[in-house]
Amino acid sequence: MRYIGERILLIVIVVGIFSKLEAQLTPQEAVLQMGRGINIGNSLDAVPTETSWGNQPIQEYYFDDIKLAGFKCVRIPVTWKHHTSVSSPYLIDATWLDRVDTIVTWALERDLFVILNAHHEDGVKAVNGMEDPSARADTLAKYDSIWSQVAERFKNRSEHLLFEILNEPQNMQLSTLDSLNARILSIIRKNNPTRIVLFSGTAYTGAYDLVKAAIPESTDSYLMAYYHSYDPWSFAGEANGTFGTTNDLNEADSRFKMVSEWSKTNSIPVTLNETGTVKQCDYNSRMIYYATSVEYALKYNIAINFWDDNGNFQVYDRNTRVWNDLKDVIIHTYPESPTKLKYEIIDDSAVLRWTNRTDENDSIVIESIKGNAFDTLVVLAPDADSLYLPNLEKDVYHYYRIKTTVHDTLMYSYAIRFKIITETNVFNKSALGEDILELYPNPTSNIIHIRTDVAIPNSNLIVYNVQGLVTETFPFIAGEMMLDVSDYPNGIYFIRIEGKEKQVYTTSKFVKK
Repeated sequence: MRYIGERILLIVIVVGIFSKLEAQLTPQEAVLQMGRGINIGNSLDAVPTETSWGNQPIQEYYFDDIKLAGFKCVRIPVTWKHHTSVSSPYLIDATWLDRVDTIVTWALERDLFVILNAHHEDGVKAVNGMEDPSARADTLAKYDSIWSQVAERFKNRSEHLLFEILNEPQNMQLSTLDSLNARILSIIRKNNPTRIVLFSGTAYTGAYDLVKAAIPESTDSYLMAYYHSYDPWSFAGEANGTFGTTNDLNEADSRFKMVSEWSKTNSIPVTLNETGTVKQCDYNSRMIYYATSVEYALKYNIAINFWDDNGNFQVYDRNTRVWNDLKDVIIHTYPESPTKLKYEIIDDSAVLRWTNRTDENDSIVIESIKGNAFDTLVVLAPDADSLYLPNLEKDVYHYYRIKTTVHDTLMYSYAIRFKIITETNVFNKSALGEDILELYPNPTSNIIHIRTDVAIPNSNLIVYNVQGLVTETFPFIAGEMMLDVSDYPNGIYFIRIEGKEKQVYTTSKFVKK
């Protein structure tokens, strides 16, 4: 009896092990494993063909490079409508479907998570088309057919393949989108009962749009929600101003927190499927933006996929196979990473300062760019939090970042750069022939008062740092104004009055200490 009992126990254990190995991946497990990802944008989503927007056809080596860099997920945007017949039964072109299949297979073979979507499907997004009964019927029938074919084609693929119902349904009413999400989910579920499916809200699928959307099916256990964030767009999309003030960080934290609370309330995990900034943004602000996005994604258990179009939002150069400075910020930012890296310029020298967030650093490595890549400048003690940099070359950019290792995990701060410009070359002298601004106290550590008795219609006060980069812009008003500079890095700043046609009236200098 004992022998039989032992055999039964062994069988139960073996069955339990195999059941565990074959258990379906849940959305909650997937979002933790997906971690940090990247988009391959402006390729399969380009209109009307893969190369229409200037990129070469997607190459298999992209996925080797993405995997080696440390990304766990790749989002592959696809526009289907231009490769689908215009009349019923709305068949997807076989060559196009094979091409998408090949690219998805390349990614899955490298054990990457893959998000496959429907991207620029303009017909289904247009309000007029959706409200006109005859046009709506044709459009929805075509979209239903597309998803029916996609779901059938990929039904036996790895559970690492996720379906995203619709990207950024601009101009679509929320009630219409809620209906569409539910209908497409039911189509997918016919032959993909446990495939993880992503849905979102309307418009540009921002955080506030997501939390307003209806859940397509309350009993479905394999749903994941997604949203996009290029907030604030004036900075991230239009390259105006800077990013990194306490207010900027608090607003970002609030968005992540709101989405996280929605996720917990509804037991649906969330991924931030698009975020990033254009290249024209202030370099230091851009670094802080990416690091902040990663930090809050980790803090709130939200997977994150950065938008990369091999153009204005580029992280990876698809032709040269070179990653830019943002890659290490994305991959190696952790809650324990050194942070608040700042510089203070003193004559022709500078001081770097930063905040350590753990006492378990193995050392502090300061890296600077030598040639085209970062390399070790100096190795400091594990608790070091500043470095003096004497006699720096003027009129060239200096780049720095911090590297450390904590329990065998490589961590980076975001990078910063600055340029020491000969002061006499920063701006022209006053067009009015005198300094018409009174700045006090000067130097200041938090608030500077700006006083003038001169009124210049249609003009702005613009604050520049010593690199000549705009820090703030606001309308110029005669009288007295106050400017909060508490979040500014220590150093020299210039306040300039500019007219409507960029005419410079005067420039005054103050010191933040």
